[in-house]
Amino acid sequence: MRNIFEISAIILAMLISATATANDTKIRLGWQVPWATQGQLVMGLQHTNIPQLNDLDIDYIGFSYGGPLNKAAIAGEVDILLTADHPALVLMSKKPGYRIVSRMMYNRVCIYVPSKSSIQELKQLEGKKVMGPVGAAAERVAMQGLRDASVDIEGLRIGKLDMAQQSALLSREGSDKAWTGVDALFGFDPLPAVFQEQGKARMLNCGKVVSVVVASPEMLKRKDDLKRFLQAFRMSWYNYAKNPEVVNQQFSKQSRLNVSDAVLDEAASIEPNRWTAKPAEQGFLFDEGDIKVLHEAQKYLLGRNILKTPLDIPAQIDTTIMQSLLEDDPGISESSGIKAR
Repeated sequence: MRNIFEISAIILAMLISATATANDTKIRLGWQVPWATQGQLVMGLQHTNIPQLNDLDIDYIGFSYGGPLNKAAIAGEVDILLTADHPALVLMSKKPGYRIVSRMMYNRVCIYVPSKSSIQELKQLEGKKVMGPVGAAAERVAMQGLRDASVDIEGLRIGKLDMAQQSALLSREGSDKAWTGVDALFGFDPLPAVFQEQGKARMLNCGKVVSVVVASPEMLKRKDDLKRFLQAFRMSWYNYAKNPEVVNQQFSKQSRLNVSDAVLDEAASIEPNRWTAKPAEQGFLFDEGDIKVLHEAQKYLLGRNILKTPLDIPAQIDTTIMQSLLEDDPGISESSGIKAR
């Protein structure tokens, strides 16, 4: 009888060990479904054999925007996040141990007016009503653009209008010269690009958000898995640059945005990786300008009391694995074997 119990205990231990090993090898990727150009990178992972080429098992966990993604990260429900500078800093302040492991992309934040508005430059917004997603990175970048143009921010009438509300407003408006109750809007792609293509808006100024790949403390310990994921991430950029129309269609369908290639190309216009099919020219590390943007984001968050204490920005970035990949394998060629599935 004792032998039976001992054998049962051994079998149970083996089953538990096997389950733990299986769970340890899966990567839970948190991404934002309606967000171009990030979404096209996820399409590259979902619709090609790139994960298999890198021996990866990825669980794709989609979110509508950065707030719920951060909550999932704090709860330990994701291993890697694709996110923007603003929510990344908030996450790392609330959950120490998360680290930025790669630059993901630049994405546009624009200030725009009706297509035939008499307003031709930012300075003409003095004293006007400007609305957008207040509290988001879009507000930070838009306000910085206005300051750079010597606009008196204190004299502006700032109002809150999120991207869904903006879409509803412009759908109702029949005038291309003025919008009811607002002189200018600010927001992030792809919707500004959509408004522009529809002839409803004209861009006055566009700035950039530095979006990043963030890994959990547990993921950072799984160095081999993280390295293989970052290599797959590089390959997905290569796949996007080589097959933009296919990947754009996949993203448009899954996000249910039904936007054109022209809109998605406009949204991606700010990101160099989209426009090079030479992997050795891809950029995944941070330059001085990127670090400056992260410091600006932190200043904004501290001023809004969203961050209570400042973070040591350089200490939140650990690109050693990505650096080693770029040194060991600077190029990804057709011989890499990427195929649609």
